Amino acid sequence: MSTKGIRLGRTLLIGMAVALSMAVTACSAKADKPAIEQPVDKPSVLLVHGAFADGSSWTKVAEKLQRDGYQVTTAAVPLRGLTYDSAYIRGVLDGMPGKTIVVGHSYGGAVITNAATGSPKAAGLVYIAAFAPDRGESLGELDGRFGGPATKISVPHEYPLPDGKGNAPELTIAPDKFGEFFAQDLPATDAAVLAAGQRPIAVASFTEPSAEPAWKTLPSWTLVAKDDRMIPPDGQRQMATRINATVVEHAGSHAIALSQPQAVVDLIETAAAKTS
Repeated sequence: MSTKGIRLGRTLLIGMAVALSMAVTACSAKADKPAIEQPVDKPSVLLVHGAFADGSSWTKVAEKLQRDGYQVTTAAVPLRGLTYDSAYIRGVLDGMPGKTIVVGHSYGGAVITNAATGSPKAAGLVYIAAFAPDRGESLGELDGRFGGPATKISVPHEYPLPDGKGNAPELTIAPDKFGEFFAQDLPATDAAVLAAGQRPIAVASFTEPSAEPAWKTLPSWTLVAKDDRMIPPDGQRQMATRINATVVEHAGSHAIALSQPQAVVDLIETAAAKTS
């Protein structure tokens, strides 16, 4: 080999040795650095819809929460009675992966009030234009006390009982009243679609007494929909005061989760941050 070739080979070997030394030093320095503390995991979010609605009423809220990194479950409430519905949602809550912010809209507020009582998974309650009954109260009683229109704008139907022993009454909102009372701040075409897809609710849901409320032991937040025509805002404020909730008010109809989803998301994420 020529002298020139020998010098070139030595140069390559020296370069490789320097590069290897630098790599080892970098790895050593990286290992010597303290481990970066991982951020606290966000709680999961359980969304519970109310009467005359279904899980699609949470679509915009769920989309935003998922984009912000939350694991979201939108429950399908049977709407067959407060006791039955609460037991069903408790089963959903028990199956959540960890600490959970439990959110209820309208009648769903009464459901989470019962379903979350004593649950090790429930971290906090968020009421969105919702009922928050005390022990022994019925939704029919609260609706009458606050001047809600449910009994005046609803249409009665019957459904067969699962044991085959006759029928039981259920209610929907009259289609020509739905937009005016439930979703007046949505486009008329959207309100008409919601009216067509509304889920009927058993009358038993309004007559059964509520059990021991979860809000006595869990932190609570309430979003008052200031333009609500289903649960009057003053009634929402009275219930929020009674349960010692952190209260936010925002312009919006009873369908505020669809018309003002960011306001709903902001309150849920506030609750999540406070309970993490």
